[in-house]
Parts: sequence; C-alpha cells; structure tokens
Amino acid sequence: MKNKALLILLLLLNLSALAQDPAGILVKTNLLNLIAKRPTIAIEKTFSELYGLELAYTSGEIRNFGYRDYNSYEGFLLRAKKYIRPIKKREANAFYGVYFGNLDKTVVSQRVVDDTGFFGWGRDRDFKAGSLRYGGTFGVSFIPGKHFLLEGLTGLGYGDYYHVQNNLGKKLPGGYFDFQLWLSIGYSF
Repeated sequence: MKNKALLILLLLLNLSALAQDPAGILVKTNLLNLIAKRPTIAIEKTFSELYGLELAYTSGEIRNFGYRDYNSYEGFLLRAKKYIRPIKKREANAFYGVYFGNLDKTVVSQRVVDDTGFFGWGRDRDFKAGSLRYGGTFGVSFIPGKHFLLEGLTGLGYGDYYHVQNNLGKKLPGGYFDFQLWLSIGYSF
C-alpha cells in the first residue's frame, strides 16, 4: 500500500512540475518535528502564482518515560494549496487547502495511574496499524529575501486505520483525530 501511495504522489507531483504556468519550487523542513527526533522533508511546486502542490515525508518517535509510552510514525502527505493572493516576496502569503496521506503508526500506552482499581484511569494500548488521513489546512508562507522561506500551518482532519495488529486484544477505535502543526524553514528556487 505504501509503495502504491508513493507512486501516485510522485506522479501527481511530476504532473504539476510540468505545468506551463510560471512556477517555483520550495524545499522545506518542519522544525517542530525535531521533537520527534527525525526530519521532515517537503517539496512544493507552485504554479500560476496562486496554487501549490506539496509532497511531504514525515517520520518520528515520541517517548514519555513517566508513563512508559511509545509512539512512532512514518508516512507521506500530499497537500493541495490555494493562495489567497498571488505569491509575492516580502509579503505574508496566506493559503488554505486539503491534504491526503498515509501514516504507519506504532502506539504503546500504559496509562493506568493507580492499579488498585479505585482511582485507576486511562487506556492501555499496544498496536501497529496503517492509516489513511485526510483533512483541511490553513497557513501563511513568507519569503523575506531572495530564496529563504518561513511557513506556518495547521491542519485538522481524520485518519482511518487499516491492517491493525492489536497486541492487547482490546477493541480499538476505527480512526483518530488528525491534527498538524508545522513551522517550516526552507529554500525557494
């Protein structure tokens, strides 16, 4: 499934790169993903100075030692953007759009605070799953000079699990709320 999704995303990116309108290529990384100890790379192709198509690869690992939690993820994201005004340097360029992607997740959570049964709360989880996620995004891009780029965006959506390997036997939800927060730096060609 991952190879098919990657092939489709690369074909769409290639088609947008061949657009005959004036274009630019932006290469970015999400600084906030450094919390998850791994890089994020995104390549955006803009065309008609109003539209952008972005392909991103993200991966990470988050551990919470107090609760013995572990969460790792890896996946691709295709984001289609519509800029509110034509893209200009030295101006804030607001945009909105939609995204679609996949995410392979491993989640281990042992959240029981008090195992006497009197005050215990939380959820124990231990599973691996693939997911398809989709939603909307809003953000602002700023090119202060000739090539340097700053971008902040947020995304809200939903992810549906598939191929779930549940190690605890407890019923898992069919999906999850997908929230994204990106603060990216990059280079504009």
